[in-house]
Amino acid sequence: MYRALSSLLSLPIRRPQKPAGLALRVFARARPLTSEAADGGSDKKGPSKQRTPVVLNEEDIEEKHVRGWGNGGQKVNKTNSCVQLLHRPTGTVVICQDTRYLQQNRKIARKRLIEKLDLLANGSESKIGVKITKLQARKHKQRQRSKKKYAAESAKDPENGGEPAGSE
Repeated sequence: MYRALSSLLSLPIRRPQKPAGLALRVFARARPLTSEAADGGSDKKGPSKQRTPVVLNEEDIEEKHVRGWGNGGQKVNKTNSCVQLLHRPTGTVVICQDTRYLQQNRKIARKRLIEKLDLLANGSESKIGVKITKLQARKHKQRQRSKKKYAAESAKDPENGGEPAGSE
């Protein structure tokens, strides 16, 4: 099982050690993966890459239910509703303590683990990668608008020495 997944993800074969306690909060120890599969599609932005589907096998996951911490009072600290998932082949750890209920935390943790593995396998082509690139493009566009706006204002007001009006 490890060989098949490691060859799929192009990772060295190794079995990670068991995490020691709650202090371990490693979220992605594996190196980012590159996708060599690129088909010659003709897009405006260049050749499109083929996404690798992420398959989550229950045999590859080590699940722990640990006591919660943080805000929420005594009840949070007494119950084992926090879920810690370790994906053995990649060494990726996900910790979820979003709700009071163990079953909901298990679902959320599995969804997050799939998203992280998708990000590792597909990089900028993954769902999270696409969101990140959209946000970066939006911020870049806002910066460009701001530079253009304040460059136009400083050109209109030369007596202030290039500073916007009212900044004395």
